[in-house]
Amino acid sequence: MYQDMNELQADLAKTETTRYVVDATFTQAVLYFKDGSHLQFEHSSRSNRWARASRDGTTADKICRSIHQFRLNAKHLQLFFEDGSDAEFITAV
Repeated sequence: MYQDMNELQADLAKTETTRYVVDATFTQAVLYFKDGSHLQFEHSSRSNRWARASRDGTTADKICRSIHQFRLNAKHLQLFFEDGSDAEFITAV
């Protein structure tokens, strides 16, 4: 996976994502990427918020390591990156 030095992390996340899946309670979500990796999110309480890549050295891993914060709710999954960019993923109704 090649990334241009001028490409923002949000752009990488948006262009490499193939699917966004969220559970009915909007507490767990998964982003799937073109390289076959995925990134899992959970935010079920103030003390239980995490993001985890499926494997090291993948798109999911690279994106996970660059996330500063994320928001998961009924409106969207929003990722805030260390470079100041952000990406939003919404479910189709």
